[in-house]
Amino acid sequence: MKKRVKMIIAGCSAFVLISGTALAATAVPRIFINKAEFAQSSLKLKVENGTTMVSLRAIVEQLKGEVTVKDNAIHVSLPESSQLTHQVDGFQHGLQAKTPEEAAETWIRGVQRRSGPMQYAVMSPALQKSTKQKFEDNFWVTGGSSPHMGDVEKKDVKTISPNKVQISFDYPLTMTGGAGSGKASLLVEKVSGTGADYWAISEINLEDPGDTGIMIGAKPLQLQKGK
Repeated sequence: MKKRVKMIIAGCSAFVLISGTALAATAVPRIFINKAEFAQSSLKLKVENGTTMVSLRAIVEQLKGEVTVKDNAIHVSLPESSQLTHQVDGFQHGLQAKTPEEAAETWIRGVQRRSGPMQYAVMSPALQKSTKQKFEDNFWVTGGSSPHMGDVEKKDVKTISPNKVQISFDYPLTMTGGAGSGKASLLVEKVSGTGADYWAISEINLEDPGDTGIMIGAKPLQLQKGK
């Protein structure tokens, strides 16, 4: 916990120093935290002799933390941020799949419910790394207003190796009046975790990656032909 708080404080300090260099040359300094712009007045920004300064308290409070001064020392705490991190880690660990089929089912539910976190939780570490920014850019919401991925009735499970399974299936596209169907193929691999091993999706291949709207991490299915 203490290490995480120190890292966040260091991040805030770096922000102040970088701002002092980069913003000094601009006529109207602008401040962004997690891509959201804040008014200069809310963070008590001021420029003196080429150095840009902001209030540490104002930044920490925007991160839902507290700053207190006691015995000539500054104490920063970020309880909500830390607790939310533990909560998210717990959810992700709880969704790790014990079987390839479970990983596929969780991913399908995530698509149906437009839940980026559910899809992300059953992706392999490499696929998570390559898609995380895209999920964040879309505020962890996928899909669109319509059509949606309907119920999957049958899956074709093919064992490629003891640690690799391919799961293919057709799915209906649901909306008023019907919208056709789609095809998917998931490559699921066994991952060695810090505790027990688990199964995670390493590749997502769809006949049309955009048939349900925003689909993160998917490749066109035709690229896999001939394998």
